[in-house]
Amino acid sequence: MNVLLAHGSSNASHSEQVQALAAKVSALLGEEVGVAYLNDQQLPQGARVLPLFLGEGKHVREDIPGLIAASHCELLPGLVDQSEAIADMAIDLITRDTRRINALFVLYRFAGFEKLATALYGKMKVCSKHALASLHSEPSVPSLLQHWQAEALNQVSVQPLLLFKGASLVRLQSMMNDIDIEISQGPVLSEHEAFSRLIADCFNVGEPEERS
Repeated sequence: MNVLLAHGSSNASHSEQVQALAAKVSALLGEEVGVAYLNDQQLPQGARVLPLFLGEGKHVREDIPGLIAASHCELLPGLVDQSEAIADMAIDLITRDTRRINALFVLYRFAGFEKLATALYGKMKVCSKHALASLHSEPSVPSLLQHWQAEALNQVSVQPLLLFKGASLVRLQSMMNDIDIEISQGPVLSEHEAFSRLIADCFNVGEPEERS
């Protein structure tokens, strides 16, 4: 069985989004893709598990391997290895109308997300003005927006590097409330039409030869 392992969220729509992604990936693979969460005590034994995490924090380094070992599952390479493709999606989402924008890309934090940050640095130069900010470290979203406000920029496009709508997106929106700049916000990454194909390909790459 294939399983998507998500963080879990108090936001009611989070599980609906993860389930919707699983349904799309199931259709692409032609086989069932289940959903599990980090706070589950046990995963389906023998499942092939793909963690839905963009960074390499404690969950990825310690919690997930422990849960995998206790459940006798196979851990597939995670989304950290797909940083280049995910950065391409972020660029595509924010530049669909034009590249002549002031683009602010927002990571959850910088520590543990170095691979995604590095992938973005080389690509976001297609925008007129560009920067990376963080929800939980410096440079923060408010500090960068305030700096751009002081430079008399009057319009900024913000692209969240978040997989799903949830508490982190609400936090980002609250950070932008008091900034006197016209701000447009891009969609979360899972809304990109190629995202479910990327996830399906992650399962295919980890597929045993006898099932190929």
